[in-house]
Order: sequence, then structure tokens, then C-alpha cells
Amino acid sequence: MLNLMVGLNGFTLCSGIICEDLNGKDYCAVKLKSDERMTIGYISRKEAPLSAIGQKYLEEIAKYKDKSLG
Repeated sequence: MLNLMVGLNGFTLCSGIICEDLNGKDYCAVKLKSDERMTIGYISRKEAPLSAIGQKYLEEIAKYKDKSLG
């Protein structure tokens, strides 16, 4: 997605969480002028335990809860 944005001089809608370590410093998040909110979450099976990678996802998302553009 990011390569397409650079190649086509485009944009996308996303959470606004951009990892400079992974994607470099060539991207920035700009707040969309809208009252709508984006919810980030996950889906899991009712009786199944969360996998190690699923738990890591939740830990990483929690780090950004206070850094929203809202």
C-alpha cells in the first residue's frame, strides 16, 4: 500500500499509526476532517485461547491508545 502511495502520489485511509522503523520517515498521518471514528479490533473464536501472536498484537495496539489523532 505504501509503495503505491509513493508511486502514484496517492493517499489511503488508515488508523494513523505508522511505524517509522518499518516504513521509514517518508509517510505521515494527517487527520481527516470528519466526525467519524475508526475502531481497531480483532475477532477470535469464542472458546479458543488467544495465540501468542494475537496477544502480541493487543500489546502493541495498547501502546498507541494515547497517540490517536482524535
